[in-house]
Amino acid sequence: MIRSRRSLIVPILLLLLLAGALTAAEPPGNLRCEWRVEPVDVRDPCPELSWECEGQAACRILVGSSPAAIRDGGPLVWDSGKVPGRLPIVRYAGPPLENGVDYYWAVHVWDADGRRLPDPPAQHFRLSVRPMPHHLPTIRTFINFAGKPDFARDWLDLSFRKEAKQGREEIITQVYGLVSTMVLPHPSTGKPLSGKAKELADFCRARGLARDGVAEGMFCHFAQDTRVRLHVGAENTANPIEERVCPGWDPRNDRNGDGRVDDAEFARLVNPKARAREPREARIPIYYWGPPRDDFIMNVGHPAYREFMATVHAPRICEEYDGIYFDTVPTDVPGAGRSAHVLEYPREGDDADRWLRDLQALFADMKRRLPDKIVTANNWNADPMVIDGRQSEGWQSLDRHASRWHASLDTAIELDRQGRIQLIQYNPIFHPQLATFGPKLPVTADRDKLFGLATYLLAHGDFTYFGFGRHPYANVTRLWFDAMRFDLGSPEGPYFLFDEVDRAEEAGGAERADVASLLENGDFEAADGEGNPAGWQIAEPVELDRRVKHDGAASVKIASTRRKINNINKQVVRLKPHTTYTLIAWAKVDRVAGTPGAQVYAYEFDGARGGGMLTWQGTSDWREQRAVFTTGDDAEGRINFRVYGATGTAWFDSIRLVEGAAVRQRVFARRYTKGLVLVKPYVGGPFSDETATTHKLPGRLRPLQVDGTLGPPVGQVTLRNAEAVILAK
Repeated sequence: MIRSRRSLIVPILLLLLLAGALTAAEPPGNLRCEWRVEPVDVRDPCPELSWECEGQAACRILVGSSPAAIRDGGPLVWDSGKVPGRLPIVRYAGPPLENGVDYYWAVHVWDADGRRLPDPPAQHFRLSVRPMPHHLPTIRTFINFAGKPDFARDWLDLSFRKEAKQGREEIITQVYGLVSTMVLPHPSTGKPLSGKAKELADFCRARGLARDGVAEGMFCHFAQDTRVRLHVGAENTANPIEERVCPGWDPRNDRNGDGRVDDAEFARLVNPKARAREPREARIPIYYWGPPRDDFIMNVGHPAYREFMATVHAPRICEEYDGIYFDTVPTDVPGAGRSAHVLEYPREGDDADRWLRDLQALFADMKRRLPDKIVTANNWNADPMVIDGRQSEGWQSLDRHASRWHASLDTAIELDRQGRIQLIQYNPIFHPQLATFGPKLPVTADRDKLFGLATYLLAHGDFTYFGFGRHPYANVTRLWFDAMRFDLGSPEGPYFLFDEVDRAEEAGGAERADVASLLENGDFEAADGEGNPAGWQIAEPVELDRRVKHDGAASVKIASTRRKINNINKQVVRLKPHTTYTLIAWAKVDRVAGTPGAQVYAYEFDGARGGGMLTWQGTSDWREQRAVFTTGDDAEGRINFRVYGATGTAWFDSIRLVEGAAVRQRVFARRYTKGLVLVKPYVGGPFSDETATTHKLPGRLRPLQVDGTLGPPVGQVTLRNAEAVILAK
């Protein structure tokens, strides 16, 4: 058969077009190490490597000691392997790198069709890692929203006030900023916009995004009507808490597309669960109801908002500071938005973590613009972190259960290994003027202070800062104490288990098979007619798993693909009033990402003391946790297990409830060149003398007092539940 010239030309043109498309693929550009091009003084022992690329679906990082190693594929210092993901930032996670050594790195990128893009040239970097300096003999310190020059001179290494440098020039200063939220005057006040809000409104007008005010798309909105409980007027314990219904906005209800739902449209709503007349009514509030001010959650993925923050707002506010501290920066939509339906962040499937990725991208834009500024954020916990570090505003407290205490401690130690600056704040117990949000516990302030300092000393590293205080921080300097100034020397290795007392035997042997649990089917061996665990009220997604289990024939499995999950599975129990019980549970987790994670806990025992939520995150094999609580007059409640605010898979097994304090009381220690630190974390139950255990010391040591003085030498110490001691040689 003879083809026409035209029939031959068409496939040839298609081939040429296809070849042109493949040839036109651009390699990743703007490669940077710690936000600079080929730096030779990187202060981060695990630097972040970044690039810019459209359409990335996977990447691979190669790090070698020469260009030839990168080119020839070895020998390499680190090979990340092909990692799926759209974020063009990777934290170095190989063997420790050495100061002063030249390293080279390259990136391979694949698009959504699995095609590898052209490779950019390899880049070079060199480390110059050194610990952050400190003024006090042993620890570094920071303070929230306080610290006049004279106080800063004697106490601080980092402050949120620029006048702190009048006390000592080397104090690091960070300006306070907001990225996830924005404060506006309540409309009823008639006041004009000011500060960041005015700056953003001017930016929107200049870009043609809004004729007046801030472009509505820069806010986050409820996608359906949502009940919200907040303080009225300001976040203050003296102010009442009020529940209101925030209407949701669904664009489908706006049939004519004029930006509002008129009366005719409202009478025939496409989505009757979203009853906002205008988008602004559906803005997500945080912290308090106005007036005099409103505080709303921002759409951190809005391209123009990202541009504003990175190129206008952040550079301006930190002009006279060493960096920026951003408040309220969670890894998911904050406040009431976390578990609600949010228009801009549906958090389904591949977009389950989009809020996190959007913030990482925004911070990357900012760090490219401000590579030499120290940027930290409150409660930010991302990998890669992108910015220089974080504040853990609620890092530890006296009543934090040992399981969460351990998790916070180990996270701080790992981030210090990565070179991340950490502003680690201990939250004190209630004080009527200085800590009104603190828990009212039957312990002395001195015991609380020493527990906080000792817990910090277990995690103290090259990049950690200790703070002591609690919102709202009025006169917070009055909470500080002279024991913080004591010279304990330098750490000698990590913290370790110093001693252990197993109270399970004293409670009748809770681990013995013949001690009955008060829960029905806590081992998940029995199924009901629908194949669910018998004896439990189930909330999907839950399934029995007979392949993965701690013991017996089955466990119960929860696989979460969205962070707005809160599937509470429960069993109602009736206990004895004023009686102590122990909740025991085993769990295994696989890539559980989000806060809080997989949990088992007692609930609705009104007036109960102790307890706490048993929590698992990340990836780990089967791990047991225990919590002790004492009932009050109301001894009817429920035992729950769930995954909350996280993606990933969790398996639960051997959930038991037994009478008595069946806990292992552990004491952890860390050696310093001039002393020893011992901490006995809270395991639930009372704080009183009945929980005391005695522990022999490795010699005679002198206990440090809150006022900085030393007591007489002792050869042993007695510690109650949630108590610590700092000992000097």
